[in-house]
Amino acid sequence: MELSDEFIPYGDKKFVFKKLLKLPLPVLGHLVMHWASKYGTDSAQHVGNLESIIENLQKRKVKRNVLASRILLEYWPKGLYLYQLAQIDCYLLVHRPSIFYWISSSITNANNESQVVHLRLDSFIKSLKEDLQKFYLCNIHSFRHPTLQLVILRIQLFDYSNIFQQKSSLNIRSDAPLERQLVSRSPYYVAFPSNSSNIVHSPDEDSYSNLILQSVQKVLSQREPVLLRLNERRAIKSLETMQILRGASRYTNALGPWSCYADTSFEVSPLGLIESHQAIKGKRVLNPDDSYNDESTPEVKRLRFEKTMLRFKGSKKGVRAKKVYALKKLSDRIHNPDKSVSSYAEKQTTVSQYASLVPVEKTEFTLKNQVPESTDQVVIKFRFRGNDIFGGLHELCDKQLIDIDKVPGWLAGENGVESGTIDEGMFTRDTNRGGLL
Repeated sequence: MELSDEFIPYGDKKFVFKKLLKLPLPVLGHLVMHWASKYGTDSAQHVGNLESIIENLQKRKVKRNVLASRILLEYWPKGLYLYQLAQIDCYLLVHRPSIFYWISSSITNANNESQVVHLRLDSFIKSLKEDLQKFYLCNIHSFRHPTLQLVILRIQLFDYSNIFQQKSSLNIRSDAPLERQLVSRSPYYVAFPSNSSNIVHSPDEDSYSNLILQSVQKVLSQREPVLLRLNERRAIKSLETMQILRGASRYTNALGPWSCYADTSFEVSPLGLIESHQAIKGKRVLNPDDSYNDESTPEVKRLRFEKTMLRFKGSKKGVRAKKVYALKKLSDRIHNPDKSVSSYAEKQTTVSQYASLVPVEKTEFTLKNQVPESTDQVVIKFRFRGNDIFGGLHELCDKQLIDIDKVPGWLAGENGVESGTIDEGMFTRDTNRGGLL
């Protein structure tokens, strides 16, 4: 049985209230107007009057709990529809992405080859509902991420409560309404990157989550049998990072010092000035034996800065511009969800010049080297923790606390979130470990 979007499940209003408080005030106002135009409200306010009320609350910059309380106690006191609850979760996913964790699975065919699946969303959701409804009541809400090339499904299963099941087994009729008989399970998310052989999903491992993934695999196999194979064991805390690592991104296999190839910034454009080509103007380098390398001169500082930036970011400019642009778009979505142009877009945004495109918080390396003229082997284990490990190492090199000329590629972030073993200079990915972002 399918639960429609107009179904009002029984639940704790305090839990929904806490979720609403996590959304910015402009987003709450946007949702109220959207819901009012779709379902109306239980209050005596007309939609036109409601719009002026919401605008007045935003101009006064009232606290979020004022509007959140009105949503639950005045506008929809009987409870929120499934559609409304699903939209709250989806807006949280966009505006508060750090509260969600993700893992990914690769799609392979019978020959163990990567299989790119071109999704027909409506037919896929219909087939997925039909398969899940054989076991549980379900509701599926889909949306496209506003900035990432992702189609995201929010899948929620409902089961009958133990009390209702006991009465049913004893042939005792229950007069309780359906919403009182059901127990809702935590929403499960499945994201489909465009033109990718991977899917991104919630890291839950209970029986309900396994059933959903099995149903997803079954529906994807309607044309050609495919298998879903888990890529990482540890969850990643950024959907944007998952899009870079598992989506159709040029940065997937070009991180750290190799990112210039993803940016196509390693060579002057054919339409650029030929006089700026390195073969014409030459290149100034730092020579440790050069007596003119005075650390206090601006030229030496600039060259040293560019050298570390090229080693860790692959370009002289780094990724600060990309980060600032992404944060400006996030600010625009928060403050003006209804408009394409925002006055907040030019707001000053602070991003460290050492910030990494993929900020890794946890990684481990095992270094193995043979001792010269001996059969002994030296094994050293490195464990790094931090908000941005490779960004921190970059800063230490820039401050000359680490010799940049001796930093290998695996310490400059070229392997992304992957942990692994370096045996005689060769990196091998460790499948039992992963990065926590």
